[in-house]
Amino acid sequence: MTRRILSLAALLAPVLLHAGDSVRDRATMKGCKAVAVIIDTLPADFGKDGVTEETLRSRLAQRLREADIPMDAAAKEFVGLRVSSVRDGRGPYAAAFTLGFYQPVTLVRDAAIRSAPETWSFETVFMAPPKILPRAATDAIDDVAARFITAWRAVNPQ
Repeated sequence: MTRRILSLAALLAPVLLHAGDSVRDRATMKGCKAVAVIIDTLPADFGKDGVTEETLRSRLAQRLREADIPMDAAAKEFVGLRVSSVRDGRGPYAAAFTLGFYQPVTLVRDAAIRSAPETWSFETVFMAPPKILPRAATDAIDDVAARFITAWRAVNPQ
């Protein structure tokens, strides 16, 4: 039991340590012309339970297309999906889906230093047994995509 609690705490700790969905975070998207879609490597056991990077990429891209968010695979700005999970034996997955907006920045003190930090993000956390993991993952994608679309439209009206 202690192991489960520690694992869940480790899963949730990043929630407090990243960009969020504030007015200031949303403002970092203003004027962006298009985004690429990136899916980080998924937990190894997701594939055997029916969740793949391509499935998640397709669903996220579909949601963005439906919302008329311009997409371009060559764009320097991108939305990235990060998936974290823990599972104790044969029990349910505890998973966190985090969608972030990343863009190139240059340091004011040294213009030679460039990076692509996360400047906006939203996370959803869920528990699901393996049998319904694909549906729960689809719901999580829909949830984070909806929040991104709302944030995008707040600063990039059509």
